[in-house]
Amino acid sequence: MLVCPHCHTLNPEGRQYCSQCGASIPSHKPVWFAAIVSTKFTASTLPPYLDPKQRYRFFDLGKLNEYGDIETRAYDLQPQLPPYFNSSVSSYSADSHVPKLARPYCDPRCQANSAFPRLHDTWEGDDYTVVLLEDRSHLSRPLDCWRTVSPLQRLYWMYQMLDLWSILTAISCRNSLTQLHNLHLDSDRAICLQRLYADPSDRPPTLKTLGKTWTTLFQPLSEPPPPDLGEFLQQVERGVLADSDAIGDRLDRLIDALERDETEPTAWEDLEIVEEDDATLTVPIPPVVYLAHGGKTDIGRHRPRNEDTFAIWIQRDWRETPADRTLTSRGLYVLCDGMGGHDGGDVASAIASETVIETLSRQWNDGLPSETAIRDAIDRANQAIYDLNDEQSRHGSGRMGTTLVMLLVDGDRAAVAHVGDSRLYRLTVRGGLQLLTTDHEVGQQAIRQGIDPADAYSRPEAYQLTQALGPRDNAAVRPDVRFLNLSENTLFLLASDGLTDNNLVEAHWETHLKPFLREPSNLDAAAEKLIDLANDRNGRDNITAVLVRVSLRSP
Repeated sequence: MLVCPHCHTLNPEGRQYCSQCGASIPSHKPVWFAAIVSTKFTASTLPPYLDPKQRYRFFDLGKLNEYGDIETRAYDLQPQLPPYFNSSVSSYSADSHVPKLARPYCDPRCQANSAFPRLHDTWEGDDYTVVLLEDRSHLSRPLDCWRTVSPLQRLYWMYQMLDLWSILTAISCRNSLTQLHNLHLDSDRAICLQRLYADPSDRPPTLKTLGKTWTTLFQPLSEPPPPDLGEFLQQVERGVLADSDAIGDRLDRLIDALERDETEPTAWEDLEIVEEDDATLTVPIPPVVYLAHGGKTDIGRHRPRNEDTFAIWIQRDWRETPADRTLTSRGLYVLCDGMGGHDGGDVASAIASETVIETLSRQWNDGLPSETAIRDAIDRANQAIYDLNDEQSRHGSGRMGTTLVMLLVDGDRAAVAHVGDSRLYRLTVRGGLQLLTTDHEVGQQAIRQGIDPADAYSRPEAYQLTQALGPRDNAAVRPDVRFLNLSENTLFLLASDGLTDNNLVEAHWETHLKPFLREPSNLDAAAEKLIDLANDRNGRDNITAVLVRVSLRSP
């Protein structure tokens, strides 16, 4: 958000003129949320500046919260200068030079989780301490839309609050979840916090307090919650369920029951009536699609370098008119695994991912690119690596190469394409885990020719690739391409063979994938868990995991 220097109205980034007074808005004055602890100033006597160099100007009337802090907003008059605070500090120990008010934000668990606000700057004076955080005051709040969202969405938010509770317990800031005005919703409709509130030492919040917070959220509803949910809320608030794991298990069961209900065939109330001449047609209302993703790559335990790579291209288009609102989400996700043991595998994987992203993003207009366009992008990637091999006079096993698997999502349609043995899985409530790709390797080729799978993979060359990008010209590359309709919430996993070897995904999807099908959940954390699993169980190769969650919601 940017602030108008004349009337101090907040405006979205990218806006050139103020929506309130029409004045020109300088694009270099970002707004920060400020929390101030002071024995000298009050909310009404707060001066324009508190920092010694008069860099940050406060433009809101400060508000005194129930803990005695002053909360306001400020904009940076000198954003080209580094903050007073050293952002490289990653410790919040008692003897740290970081002010006490700012230390929880420096905890690595907070820094790694986007639900917690980023600390921009902090400093102390003789009688005050100031903390500047990213401003989330313009975001919507669960409190304001609790009545209008689906029952399943409410349970998702409760589940996320329970996840955050464990981190907040470790840093003694559980009060941050019990202040409903402090809860906001990010662009993925996941709960995020504006700031951290320290727990009082004499009466720290308990899970009963969290239960009371949940009950408060349900109070404005015109109808009471269903009996099973109402009983659950009472048990948490009264302390009958006093353990996070027990509460999480009950939430799991409530969510599973609702998810099964929501995957039933489309009901009449979800249909739009369209009159055409004398006939009346029922047309399903297209869902609004939200995309979330997370990814990580790791060198593994034995390789000298990482030849895996991944690339992601996202486009969100929000359009609003007096009569309608539409949100279009489209994403392109590419994973490449440089050919093991071949010099330049990391170069080949980088060329392939960059070429495909650049080619398809430029020509992606309405709807998914055609199969011809997808194949053309892959051909361009193959040709670029092939030409470089020739330029460098590479021969035989010295020719660089890479696998490729990619996912394209546009609204409730998706496309999958791959070359080699990198895989793509799909997870849904109704279908469970499904492998959408077939490895291009000698063993699979033998199975297609009618050879028994056990015999096919008993051969020493069974895992040798039959296709890859780079070693041979385009005539030898035949990508598999398929298109999908998305009719329910879906979690996709793109994975290199360092993760998929030994059927690791098939053996552990219920613990390492299923919890992340629900929104909101942290897909970066899911990728991290998969990497750790692969290093423990496989580890011989580079490991890459890219997760994509497609959430379909009623408009």
